[in-house]
Order: sequence, then structure tokens, then C-alpha cells
Amino acid sequence: MTMDWNEEWNASIKATSRYQLNSGSFWDGHANSNGSSSFSEAMTGDQVALIRPDPQQRVLEIGPGNGRLTMPLARSSSEITIVDPSAMMLRAVRTLAESEGLANLKLINEYWENVDVGALGMYHKLVSSYSLFMYDVGEQMRRMSSISDEVFLFVPADIRIPFDVQEILFGQVAVEHTDYKILSHIAREMGMAPRTLIWEYPNGPGFDSLEAAVKHCCDMYNATGSIGKKVAEHLSSTMMEKDGRFFANASRKVGVICWQNE
Repeated sequence: MTMDWNEEWNASIKATSRYQLNSGSFWDGHANSNGSSSFSEAMTGDQVALIRPDPQQRVLEIGPGNGRLTMPLARSSSEITIVDPSAMMLRAVRTLAESEGLANLKLINEYWENVDVGALGMYHKLVSSYSLFMYDVGEQMRRMSSISDEVFLFVPADIRIPFDVQEILFGQVAVEHTDYKILSHIAREMGMAPRTLIWEYPNGPGFDSLEAAVKHCCDMYNATGSIGKKVAEHLSSTMMEKDGRFFANASRKVGVICWQNE
């Protein structure tokens, strides 16, 4: 039987409650978090090297988060538009840009799905890094492609919720495929002829305390109530410590899906 990868994506979003991550109010509560780590710094360097921002080019970024990737893109582009449903996140990025004297940012406080792409004009490059949490992602990828010469998607190439945690949360493994696998198939089926690759980094994001690491994972997994307590207990026993930092994984795989439009 042929796999419907768009439906597989929708089922994955629903089964793992990841639709909560496509929420402005959720990210408002994380606007002041510092995502800096050796993992994020290494990934940012690799992303910028691949994207190759140009002083003569316009860039659009979906879901900038705390501005980790936005800042280096803004430094090397003529203009960068960032789209995010979290007003607090956008405010934090704007403050960061102002501290560097950057005045080439355009902020759109909206869900990507609701943005009128016809009013944006054309961009040279469109970027999304760990920010695709919407349903019907194939349609959203089509919209991205319609306004940009190049599209760069950076997505998890690991299972977002480890199988052992899924067993606790759902009583079974509910999601078997990675975002990278699903989105790569969707891009190919849409005729985008994507370039796909996987970058692997040691450890992944680290945290200063076991409590902070466990809380972060429970927030991302939407693990609450009595089940959340069981998940927290399990994570507390499986977290790894290295040089005083706590990690959920021995390594982190980042999937890259990018394509050019004729």
C-alpha cells in the first residue's frame, strides 16, 4: 500500500500533541530562554554556510525563536522578514537586533498558515529551522516555494519523542517516522527535487541542571499530570551528564531538505 505522507505528517502532529508547539502563547513563555550551546553554535555555523546569505538578497525566516539563526542571516542580507505567532519572541529578536545596530528586520506576528504570501513579494531564500508544527504541511511547503528562489528546511532526523517515552505517554509507539523522512518524501512527491542530507552532532542541547533538562523535555512532549510525572521520573534516570551539563541524547541528528526553484 502506498504511504500518504501528508496524512502521516498530520497523524504524527496529532498523536504527539505537537500542535501545541504551533502556538504563540506557548512560545511567549519561552521567549527569555537562552538556547545557546555548543550544539546550537555548531549547527548555526553549518546552516549559514549552506544558506550563504548575500548582501543583495532578501531572506524570509519562519519561526525565528530567540534569533539564533536570524542574527547571522541579518548581518549578511539586505533584508530579512521573520514570521512568528509569538509576539514575545519577536520582541526579543528585535531587541537583539537593535543591540547590534541591525535595522533590516521586518517582523510579522502571525501564524505562517495565515500569512498572505501574495502580499510579501519574492525572496531569494526562505528558511525554517525546527519550526514546522502545522497540519497539512505539504500545502505550506507549496506556499513557501511560491515566493522564494530557494527553500531551506532544517528538521529533526531523530524521532522527536523517543520510543521509550512514547510507550509511557501513549501506551504504545504512536509515531515511527522522523520528520526528516516524512518531509523528504512530501518534497519529492511534490516535484521539488530536494537535496537531502543529515548532520550529526555530539550530545545535542545541554542544560545546567537535571531539573531544567527534564522540564524542557516534558514541555516539548506535552507530558502533564500523572503521566507527565512518570515521564519525568523516567527521563531523570536516563539523562546523561557531561562536564556539568545534562543531555537527553548522546547525539543529535539534523535533517536538511532544500531545493531551488527554476
